[in-house]
Amino acid sequence: ERNQRGHGMYASALEKYASFLQEGFQQNVETDIASVLSDPSIGSTEKLELVNARIGQGKFRQKLMLHWKGCAVTQYSELRLLVASHIKPWSISSNAERLDPFNGLLLLPNLDRAFDRGLISFDPKGRVLISPQLPEPQKLGISAEMKAHLQDRHQAYMAYHRESVFLAQ
Repeated sequence: ERNQRGHGMYASALEKYASFLQEGFQQNVETDIASVLSDPSIGSTEKLELVNARIGQGKFRQKLMLHWKGCAVTQYSELRLLVASHIKPWSISSNAERLDPFNGLLLLPNLDRAFDRGLISFDPKGRVLISPQLPEPQKLGISAEMKAHLQDRHQAYMAYHRESVFLAQ
């Protein structure tokens, strides 16, 4: 109803946002996959597992879905809309870290994008940290009251994220 009253502006905005997310994601994925496939030190079975994990359809995503059962922050449970996100970036993780479900969060796309860009992180108790570089976080549904229920095995990865990815200033 609102979309019709707004002459399709909601549908248009969602399509543009999806396109924006896909463009950035697709470029990184292709580069990462090419890197894995060209690495002679990785066996064929492990290559397959890593490639599947990178495109979000492998064991990594399945493990995150089993662990989180919804968004790690909001608990939104429609799994088709959630993104399997690495805490310590995939590009600098070891192969074991890339597949470790404790190096992952299952997030809504807006939270995933903000997390990947260092605009949010989480303190050791799981409370969201919001970068001063993120303008109007409330318009993205991000508030200081948000929390992820992190376990001890998430802590080293999250410490890395806070120190090396999060834009604290």
